[in-house]
Amino acid sequence: MISPTVQVFWEDFLATRPDPETDRQRLHDVFAFDDNPEGAAFCAAAVIAGDKVATSGLLAMYDAEGRSHPVPGDLEIVTEFDGTPRAVIGIERVDSAPYGAIDAAFARAEGDGSLTAWRKLHQRYYGQQCAELGLSLTDKTQLLRIFFRCIHPTPRAR
Repeated sequence: MISPTVQVFWEDFLATRPDPETDRQRLHDVFAFDDNPEGAAFCAAAVIAGDKVATSGLLAMYDAEGRSHPVPGDLEIVTEFDGTPRAVIGIERVDSAPYGAIDAAFARAEGDGSLTAWRKLHQRYYGQQCAELGLSLTDKTQLLRIFFRCIHPTPRAR
């Protein structure tokens, strides 16, 4: 269910598109990054700035929740933690990789700067999710890697 605020944001976005009816069918998800207000705000701002062009998700969590994986061409609405809409992203590529294979390039694409920073943040985050599922986070734990671009608002020029 989409909140009224998100619905207005979505309709305003669709009004700018050459084929709004096709785009309407491509909406896959409405979500906030991270598990806290500060992290969600930071990530939404990084998406809008063009600094965050990827994300990852625990594959086992997608499966446990029965959530479909995004596919290239899908659109998603990024919100603040409280549900305030901030951006529309377009999914460009989706693949999976083991946690231990995440490299510095992907860490930068996620907007975390360095691989060390990415590991510190995600060890806690995925460790908690694994614990909820009765699993342990290991280097072999599979992650869904999602690459996207910010469509709306247009990222600021650098």
